[in-house]
Amino acid sequence: PTLVRGTHPGEGPVQMRALPRVTAMWEDSGGQMFHAHWFCPGSDTVLGATSDPLELFLVDECEDMQLSYIHGKVNVIYKAPSDNWAMEGGLDTEIKMVEDDGRTYFYQMWYDQEYARFESPPGAQPTEDNKYKFCMSCARLDEVRHKEIPKVAEPLEEADGKMFYAVATKNGVQYRVGDGVYLLPDAFSFSVKPASPAKRPKKEAVDEELHPEHYRKYSEYIKGSNLDAPEPFRVGRIRSIFCSLRGNGKPNEADIKLSIYKFYRPENTHKSTKASYHADINLLYWSDEEATVEFRAVQGRCSVLYGEDLTQSIQEYSAGGPDRFYFLE
Repeated sequence: PTLVRGTHPGEGPVQMRALPRVTAMWEDSGGQMFHAHWFCPGSDTVLGATSDPLELFLVDECEDMQLSYIHGKVNVIYKAPSDNWAMEGGLDTEIKMVEDDGRTYFYQMWYDQEYARFESPPGAQPTEDNKYKFCMSCARLDEVRHKEIPKVAEPLEEADGKMFYAVATKNGVQYRVGDGVYLLPDAFSFSVKPASPAKRPKKEAVDEELHPEHYRKYSEYIKGSNLDAPEPFRVGRIRSIFCSLRGNGKPNEADIKLSIYKFYRPENTHKSTKASYHADINLLYWSDEEATVEFRAVQGRCSVLYGEDLTQSIQEYSAGGPDRFYFLE
């Protein structure tokens, strides 16, 4: 059953923040309790006032509440989108999903509040032993947290006080020896000393009330205006994955490190920033320089191939997908 919060018995729903579904009930020292998995009304999504007032959305929000907070019961029905849903938009006759009796709602999608994105509802189902306490939100959040924990797998050998592995995993992405990776800009430095940054021009003080059109003469969009732009990710190739051994001889898998080969972007070479003005944005330079970095500095995976080994033109290779780089020297 799904319960209305903020209504009174015998009355229709008032302005409400959300509706919860009861997933478990129990009694402890705090009294009679229940676990609430919240639904989100369409007005609280990116749809705003254009949403159907009877449509709710699943969200990853849940909490324990006192049973006394319950004021009434409503019906929330799952209405799966039709097979022809993509062609139904803009019809003259509106499709009625449920009868508006003040106590009946429906849902079709799960709403990602961080990215304002609608997705198909999760397919997780309770097992027989936890069907009376299963919360889809808890299960999803546990899965997300589990994916975020860095892990190593496929141990290779033990040497120099380290255990080496073939694979490391983070956020559901596998990183293997030989893979190209994005790294935070401060993960490693280059042997070539960068040129001194250009000095920012000083802004002149202007009374904007006296000269409201001054911005037309002076714009931020001039040479040097992007000096505060952040550096791009470093790019490296994984040479090895390892964990240090503890005093008891077991690997410290909470501290994963990578040994990587550095790739140079054109602006990181002795030619400095001006080299990037004329170079392909996907061009890198190979180096034998190595660095040891923390696995947490890894921000994603990329593909780096030797240009002469490509079976297609460099342009076709680069246009074939994101995160593709090449080197020629």
